[in-house]
Amino acid sequence: MSHWSIGIDMTDIRRFRAYTQLEHPRFYHRVFDEYEINYCNNFSDPYPHFAGIFAAKEAVFKAVIKFIPFYLSHIFIHHDEKGRPIVCLEKNEIIPQIRDIWLKKAENLEAQVSITHSSNLALAWALVFVNTSRNDILEGLNKFKAELQREIGNEYVELRSTS
Repeated sequence: MSHWSIGIDMTDIRRFRAYTQLEHPRFYHRVFDEYEINYCNNFSDPYPHFAGIFAAKEAVFKAVIKFIPFYLSHIFIHHDEKGRPIVCLEKNEIIPQIRDIWLKKAENLEAQVSITHSSNLALAWALVFVNTSRNDILEGLNKFKAELQREIGNEYVELRSTS
């Protein structure tokens, strides 16, 4: 199994402008958490930011679903002190049937996301990967080295026996 996955999503900002927060507050509170709503509302035009965060959630979802069963409602996009987007994967409200699988697999998952937008489109790209420890990496390299030495040894023996 691969140890990484990517996701990409593009969202039309005009859809968010047509489906305003004032007219459809239930939608916004179902899709975005309080942090995301406050973040977007800090801009004079919040809709490119709502669309960007929505695209980021979709991109992360497309990448993370390869590793664990997941719902879009468990993904939150917050920001660090420099304004860079940070992916928060919610673990608290997972349905019981997948909780054990989730907790086992999700503890080593990391997600990175990049968001951009023009006047009409928001685009997000996400990379989700299994964050293995240095020991896991060294163990994998040692196994590869042993396999390689076996193969080289076999080739060497075959070459000597034919000469």
